[in-house]
Amino acid sequence: MPYLTKPVIILLCLVVTGECRKHGHRERRWTGTVESEKHGTSLTKKPPDVTKSRKMKTEHLLRVDDHDFTMRPAFGGPAIPVGVDVQVESLDSISEVDMDFTMTLYLRHYWKDERLSFTSSTNKSMTFDGRLVKKIWVPDVFFVHSKRSFIHDTTTDNIMLRVFPDGHVLYSLRVTVTAACNMDFSRFPLDSQTCSLELESYAYTDEDLMLYWKSGDESLSTDDRISLSQFLIQKFHTTSRLAFYSSTGWYNRLYINFTLRRHIFFFLLQTYFPATLMVMLSWVSFWIDRRAVPARVSLGITTVLTMSTIITGVNASMPRVSYIKAVDIYLWVSFVFVFLSVLEYAAVNYLSTVQDRRERKMRERARSQNLVHKVTDYILVPPHWRAFWWTGFDKVSGLSTIQRPPPTLLCLSDANNLPVPTCMGGGRLGCSSGFRRLGRIATFHITTATALPDLLPYTPINRPAQ
Repeated sequence: MPYLTKPVIILLCLVVTGECRKHGHRERRWTGTVESEKHGTSLTKKPPDVTKSRKMKTEHLLRVDDHDFTMRPAFGGPAIPVGVDVQVESLDSISEVDMDFTMTLYLRHYWKDERLSFTSSTNKSMTFDGRLVKKIWVPDVFFVHSKRSFIHDTTTDNIMLRVFPDGHVLYSLRVTVTAACNMDFSRFPLDSQTCSLELESYAYTDEDLMLYWKSGDESLSTDDRISLSQFLIQKFHTTSRLAFYSSTGWYNRLYINFTLRRHIFFFLLQTYFPATLMVMLSWVSFWIDRRAVPARVSLGITTVLTMSTIITGVNASMPRVSYIKAVDIYLWVSFVFVFLSVLEYAAVNYLSTVQDRRERKMRERARSQNLVHKVTDYILVPPHWRAFWWTGFDKVSGLSTIQRPPPTLLCLSDANNLPVPTCMGGGRLGCSSGFRRLGRIATFHITTATALPDLLPYTPINRPAQ
């Protein structure tokens, strides 16, 4: 036991000595000067940058509490220049119905505020997040004609503030904005649209704040992977001009302009080809027998309803504009062709019915004439009637001269020269409606050789030679 006590005591002394040395080095890490001796030489490190000192707060370093940041820099002097550059991250959607577009971008502002200058020997700048933005002055830029906009906040507010020792400030934020775009659909779907995103100071006129593109056209950069399903992005460019408000004055306004050209292939597949096929399908009915009424009517109605569905589907994805679009002309011309094919069958059916009726009458008349001229050579009349054929000019007592009728004109009278009863001319002898009465003699045109079964006996009257 006495042999183990001495080594334990020595081990405890070594542990205590090591802990004391670590504690001493830890304290000297933040004191500013560390001296060490190596081979008899003394080395002294450079004084650290005060911006890296943990004992110095940001408010004390930038002297935020010493200035009134509710006023712009150089208040009362010339307008403060604020440079702007934009990097477009994505062009999310183009809505024809709402006439707007959605864009996500990095918006960066550059200006100089001498109130934020600080002394630094080695550090070029200090970077902060969005918490410091609420304590200093920043430009009040907003998006003109915007419908919705927001700053991304995942996982924290996407805001960056970088302050340089001479007072220059870089303020960057990631924004998604939905802005209006006036579109012209007169050539749809062969159209090209030009939209613009406009930036402007809300409170400061051009006498207080001068917005400008920091590097001209190079101030706008885009991601090469930006693409849209229905449009081809042709060109991005920047412009600027003054905007006037009658109540507040002139303001600097910056424009991000871009041109979009629509892809036509989608509309060829979804609109033009189906409409063309429906017109061609309606023409098939011209080769179907006109007597096949169910087939032709169902085909015509089906093509008309399909064209109506295509027109409704196209207009549902478009705004209700008051002018005619190019696609409307094509679809409505196709609809007229389909509708005319249905009207064509209605007209053909009506004319065919009229023609069939006329042909039926002609066949009946021809059949009657064949019976008179070919089947029989005589006419059967009651025995107490007198019948004679007109072969030339003649007179009947009390009547003037009558012109010569055709050979099929038969005149009948009774024995006392009384008028023939009307019923005899109405069809009981198979007469036409041409029954007429000349004095005491009734004349009518024979259309059939049918005799009257109730007038017996009959007397045959030979037909005169033609």
